[in-house]
Amino acid sequence: MKIYNNKPALKLSSIAVTLASILGTSLSTSAIANEAEADDTEVIQVRGIRGSLKESLNTKRFSNSIVDAITSEDIGKFPDKNIGDALQRISGVTVDRQYGEVNGVTIRGTAPEQSRILLNGQTVASVDWYDLGDATRTFNLELLSAEQVSGIEVYKSPEARIEEGALGGTVNLKTRQPLNIEAHTYMASVEGSRSSLYEENDISYSGLASWKNEDESFGILAAYSIEKLTSGRHVRESIGEYKQQFEADPVSGEEALVGAWSIGSQAFKAERERTSMQLTAQFAPTEELKFTLDYFNFEFDNPHVNHNFLTVMGRGAGAENVVNNARGGTVSATILPAYASIIYNPVVRHAVNMEVDVTNFTAEYQGDNYVLSGVIGQSTSEGGTQGGSSSWWIPATDEGDKINDPNYPDGQTSVDGGFSYNADGPYQVTLTSLDATDASQLKFAHEANYETTVQDHEVNYAQADIKFDVDFSIFTSIATGIKLNSSKFERDAYKREPEDVIGFVPEPNLANWTGGTFTGLHSESRSGGLDSYAYLDEDKWWGFISEKYRNGELIETRNLGNSFIVDEDMTALYVQAEFESDDFRGNVGVRYVDTEQTSEGFADGNPFKETVDYDNVLPSLNLAYNLNEDMIVRFAASSVMARNNYTDLKPGLSINANFGTATGGNPDLKPYEADQADIAFEWYFSEESMLSTALFTKSVENVVSKSVEEEYVENCGPEEDEWDECEVKRPRNTGDGTVNGIEFQVQHIFESGFGAIANYTYVDSELDTPEGKSMVPGVSENSFNFSVFFENDVISSRVAYNWRDEWIGVGAAQEVLNDAYSQWDASITWHAMENLDISLEGVNLTNEVVESNDINYGLTQNTIEFGSRYYLNASYKF
Repeated sequence: MKIYNNKPALKLSSIAVTLASILGTSLSTSAIANEAEADDTEVIQVRGIRGSLKESLNTKRFSNSIVDAITSEDIGKFPDKNIGDALQRISGVTVDRQYGEVNGVTIRGTAPEQSRILLNGQTVASVDWYDLGDATRTFNLELLSAEQVSGIEVYKSPEARIEEGALGGTVNLKTRQPLNIEAHTYMASVEGSRSSLYEENDISYSGLASWKNEDESFGILAAYSIEKLTSGRHVRESIGEYKQQFEADPVSGEEALVGAWSIGSQAFKAERERTSMQLTAQFAPTEELKFTLDYFNFEFDNPHVNHNFLTVMGRGAGAENVVNNARGGTVSATILPAYASIIYNPVVRHAVNMEVDVTNFTAEYQGDNYVLSGVIGQSTSEGGTQGGSSSWWIPATDEGDKINDPNYPDGQTSVDGGFSYNADGPYQVTLTSLDATDASQLKFAHEANYETTVQDHEVNYAQADIKFDVDFSIFTSIATGIKLNSSKFERDAYKREPEDVIGFVPEPNLANWTGGTFTGLHSESRSGGLDSYAYLDEDKWWGFISEKYRNGELIETRNLGNSFIVDEDMTALYVQAEFESDDFRGNVGVRYVDTEQTSEGFADGNPFKETVDYDNVLPSLNLAYNLNEDMIVRFAASSVMARNNYTDLKPGLSINANFGTATGGNPDLKPYEADQADIAFEWYFSEESMLSTALFTKSVENVVSKSVEEEYVENCGPEEDEWDECEVKRPRNTGDGTVNGIEFQVQHIFESGFGAIANYTYVDSELDTPEGKSMVPGVSENSFNFSVFFENDVISSRVAYNWRDEWIGVGAAQEVLNDAYSQWDASITWHAMENLDISLEGVNLTNEVVESNDINYGLTQNTIEFGSRYYLNASYKF
């Protein structure tokens, strides 16, 4: 049920007053973390890999819902270097990698932005550093250090008490609290890291201190970590939409050339630094009352340079030796030289970061037969890409000193811009005459357009809950609550269009600016793809560009088309009942949420604002039936919803009046909605072993796809009578979708110290798009994970394997089909002393690559190599 109208916004300034009036001065909190660790979960205090798996298994077994868990082995010993790497070992979960580390997760056949990632049960504000990416609702996992996470719970079936917004599943990241661990707990670690792509050594540090008084009524925990890694990716890529670049020549019989604008040899290098801080204080003045105050700060700095040596068929003078495949795509050809048909394009971005602050105050009062709880908090995030340089360097023999040089009104020519290429497999490129390793053969020609993107996100929330113990038939408790939540996402974009003047760069030959020569790029794909070329000294160049900024020679103006605000006020109410008998248990409930959404932006340069309102009724049922002491059958059914990406909700249009076209977002988009059901079987054939399977189905409504339709838009077209025929491209609700799947899991630990875990997931996903039925982007039909380990009093070791088959991704200008991908990881820890551990870990040991192809023509799109990463760590617990 949805209602679209305009009404006054619910402002969060009233939340604190509302909460105080409901709860008084001695009230409480009820985040998922507290609930999940309450009556339904048996707590086991253990250490090591074996103990961690036992505790995770215990969480799954005693939960009323369909839940999987990952538990830290001990303080500072999360089982993977990245939270996303750990999540991919859960059935039904695959991960999204853009620059090596995981930054998003896909759960049960839904897109990454349709999964919720919560911190101690609450939404975390999040932005992205990538200036060209969409503004999504996904919490970027690159921000959070795995060392500060004590455990993860993945809710595959919702409960009414859990915050809405997940179409696939909800991931709850739990941190430690001082009253729950031993007093005087201290840990420190130092770690060296190295990536095989750039072979630079980095040092990281972390520490944790936790104290509580003797009567355990007051405690403080502080944790801090700083992680550094020089890494990136090497890519053979195509840039631009696949289309006809040259017509067929009937005289010579040459076929038409269909391909991308250019082919690039990319070397992306980033000096990543992640800083995480936690400060938690707890006060329990009585056995019934407890207060908790949390503060978190996460910061991710990612200064980087993206070197790309481009062979540009879209600027070529013609094509010869064209060979096309059966679908009309060009497999190989020779491009005749033209001005700037070879471009070396280094993009230097030194001010790239994301930062998140979270403040959360909770309280809980345990009465005789009830629990009263509440929470109030705020999360803010800011970041983006600010300042930078994107320069073009072309063959030194090309005529003219810059693009569109006025000294050459009849055009410019080139003798060194020719090349041949092959797109059957990873790109192979051969230059006709230029030597890419000789910096003196390239000169500066253009400082390209550059856009600064600044993003801010603020989330405020307040929640009040009460849970009563009851004795009514099979029902054991009833809980109800209210949550007020506001979210404001703002994106400001600034464009820079410097004058391309002769003399912009002193000594414009690359030989005067080079930092050396790349060798051995793309080592895991076939040779012949520009695996060596001279590169720019980024530090020397950045010093030069920074001076241009200071002198006012590089001026940024606001890009209104990419600047917008999405402001949301959400009110949620729920009621949930727990039930139990001799053979079954579970919960049933309903959540009602009203969302008021205001989008602000610009339409053809003029301010634009629109407010819509919609509500959702979300019932849920979870049932666990004990076949016997060791076997459980589960059933779950629910209605869920997921809000759209902020970019898709961007208001206003960018109008091209001459062509009668416009592009933009769509504030009127309806949220994704789905009805879903699960049935699962679990067999716990020993205290540390389990075999399970689950069937799940989702029926999805309001699928969003970008499409072109005729609309009435003022000023869209040369004449007013043409304005009602404006061809507008924007995201729209285009239809429905279905997701069906099955999961298998097995875990067994032997008395010898050996153990194994494996899972397999099959997902059949299908969405309506303007072009017809399509797979859900980011979703593989088949995925498989397994790990084996050995542990005794001296060592803990593990080898893990992850595999997924092909999936739809997004290339430079169109969808692509990624080939199957697999990855091997391994770790070994030596318990050198009672409190000292030395560990060695390798990630992506075989340096696997991601390969993709264009969907329409079956041509190579990308070959991405992330490299292997290695970590040597020493940690001491006092």
